[in-house]
Amino acid sequence: MDKNQAADERNRSLFINITVVVVFISLMLGFMIHLNNGSTNLRRLALENLAEQFSTSVSNAHWQWQGEGRPEIVLLITYANKLGENETLIETDRKPIFMSHLGWPKAEPTSEGCANIWKMLLNMPMNIDGFKIFAEYYDGIKLNDNPLDSVCRYRLSTGPYFEYKVFSGQVLKVKE
Repeated sequence: MDKNQAADERNRSLFINITVVVVFISLMLGFMIHLNNGSTNLRRLALENLAEQFSTSVSNAHWQWQGEGRPEIVLLITYANKLGENETLIETDRKPIFMSHLGWPKAEPTSEGCANIWKMLLNMPMNIDGFKIFAEYYDGIKLNDNPLDSVCRYRLSTGPYFEYKVFSGQVLKVKE
């Protein structure tokens, strides 16, 4: 019986070890999935924030274009939220923006042109947390035979994106 008891003990020990390893791997897998889902939401929130900044810059450029007599280029100046010494505005950024005849930021009708619009309006790299943001141009004629429906789409490699309608200046909300 000593041999049978020893074999049973080894089997029980092996079973316990396998159970511990399976539980540990399950916990690690669950933790990794939880962290990955959370970071996706953070990237979406970051893209929503950038879309809002993009929209604000488009609107500011348009109204400045109107106020300056509709020039081909406007110099968009951004100010800090707080006043500086002597209650003066603090300038944080200056960006030259090329404008269309309709009064909206423009560039070449290509994906590279869309990337240039991003750079003009936001003056920041096209990435979120190390994930590249892709700029894509969609020609309105190819979409639905209407050139005024041309859009620049700004997207992460997977998941959320927002669009800028080149001829109307409209920035569409972030979608999946």
